Amino acid sequence: MKLRPLILTLAVLIPAAGSIYWLQRPAPAAQAADSRIGQRLADPALLTNAVRVQLKASGNSLELSRNEAGRWTVAATQTSPALPADASRLTNLTSSLVSTKIERLVTSNPSRLSTLELDSTNLTFLDAAGKSLIALDLGKTADGGGRFVRYGTEAKAYLARFESSIDADAASWRDTALAADLKPENIASISFTFPDSPAAVVLSRHDAKSAWTSPATPAGNQIKSSIIDTQLNTLTGLRFTNVTPVVDPGVIAARIVTRDVKLTTFEGRSVKLSLGRALELRKKPQPVPPVPPEPPPAPRPVYVEITDSKPDAILAAAATTHAFEIAEWTHSGLPANSADLFEPVHVAPAPQATAVTPPLSAHAHAPKSP
Repeated sequence: MKLRPLILTLAVLIPAAGSIYWLQRPAPAAQAADSRIGQRLADPALLTNAVRVQLKASGNSLELSRNEAGRWTVAATQTSPALPADASRLTNLTSSLVSTKIERLVTSNPSRLSTLELDSTNLTFLDAAGKSLIALDLGKTADGGGRFVRYGTEAKAYLARFESSIDADAASWRDTALAADLKPENIASISFTFPDSPAAVVLSRHDAKSAWTSPATPAGNQIKSSIIDTQLNTLTGLRFTNVTPVVDPGVIAARIVTRDVKLTTFEGRSVKLSLGRALELRKKPQPVPPVPPEPPPAPRPVYVEITDSKPDAILAAAATTHAFEIAEWTHSGLPANSADLFEPVHVAPAPQATAVTPPLSAHAHAPKSP
């Protein structure tokens, strides 16, 4: 019998058999008995009862709470009032928790648990009585994918394919819309105030497909529809970028001179926006001989006050203590004067008359007598 072919055959079969055994080996007794294996990372029924969510990540802490009306808010802090929370972010987070399943038990060894960075991110859901419904510690990402997780104070870590990123930055969890229910197509009238005009200029329309009209339209002019469309898109989509206490000197200075815009819907809701920005400081006269000019100062922040016939309760409460800062270009993009709202009516030139050559008379064709 030839030994060389036999040795080669065994060299192939033995590793293959070992691989098959490794893949089909029975789970260790401790892991096979663990009831969490194959289960959802979070039970949907538990999350439904949650009225508070606490997050800790990257040294920041954040709490979300649900009010009696079912709306979620970013809880108040020492520097910020309670503000509407971005419900879509919370929905995405809970969807990831209930769709992800636990793959396996990683370890219950305390020394190895300490290497998984399980204290880096914490997530806790609580009920109305403050009882913890589920508490998760999210550790680092495993080399082969997935993330190490631990439940509360349990001395065990699991692996789950949880890919959602979690941060505890309050600003990223805010719903910053200041007039979420307003849509450009629902606006029946819009009025602007101007520094050089004592009366507001009002523009209105009968329905969303009608042309805009205004009693202030100068003779030979029409409303510039493009600028109205731009303003409606900007103002109905208005968002705040920050909040500042109303007692801040910058807020007080900004409210001295404001530009007011009022939007009225076809249903009768009215929303008045008062946009204020502090006046720029006068430049100091340049010394002689001249020196390199100083860089221009940063634009002053713009704040908005909202008077809504159907106010948002959360925003209205926040406005009693804080002012909403908005993007500077919202203020600078307003029409500077009433003339910016109108444009000359285009009149097509009258067609030019074609010159007609009169026919020659019979005398012109008659031959001359000799």
